[in-house]
Amino acid sequence: MEPTALVALRETRLISVIRAPSREAALKAAQAVVAGGVPLVEITYTVPDAPDVMRALAGTRDAIVGAGTVLTPEQARAALAAGAKFIVAPNFSRDVARAALGAGVLYVPGAYTSSEIIAAREGGAHVIKVYPVGVAGGPNYIRILRDPLPDIPMLAAGGTNLDNTVPFLEAGCMGVGLGAAIADPALSAAGSFVEITRRARAFVELVRPFATTRAER
Repeated sequence: MEPTALVALRETRLISVIRAPSREAALKAAQAVVAGGVPLVEITYTVPDAPDVMRALAGTRDAIVGAGTVLTPEQARAALAAGAKFIVAPNFSRDVARAALGAGVLYVPGAYTSSEIIAAREGGAHVIKVYPVGVAGGPNYIRILRDPLPDIPMLAAGGTNLDNTVPFLEAGCMGVGLGAAIADPALSAAGSFVEITRRARAFVELVRPFATTRAER
């Protein structure tokens, strides 16, 4: 059976990355994103008390909470105990992979070169976060990668925004990870959560032609 978060990613195409200066700001930012129609919210370990934020969100209606910047198996286990349904990292780690895969959740490690991507896939990753492709390579880089690697699911991340999201999906990415383009930490710090919701809705509308339903898969 596929992880819940993987099914949701296929259906929605978006993961919103939450970075904020405080636990409270992160929680409100994540809730604002979900209110805008993006269920997959990645709470990074750069957020103070990140597992507490995950725990608070885990029981929230319509939210599928995950952990980001997961560098150690200890962080992975803490996130899983807090209710995380997916694990994202800037790198591939066999120890983190074991923790995530052993719990049956979606594992999305970061990689950039073809060798790194293949190694991560062979290590059990469900989806590879090609990072930071938004600022280094762009959609054309994804097109080139997908010539020899057509069957490896890829998530574009790092410098992704309203302008390049559709080009990344057209290039063959199964989804896009979005940081400041939706939940800008500056907006969270300023309490501008209505703007975060507005941005989330804009991305949902943007990717609607690429979204799928269970019946279509």
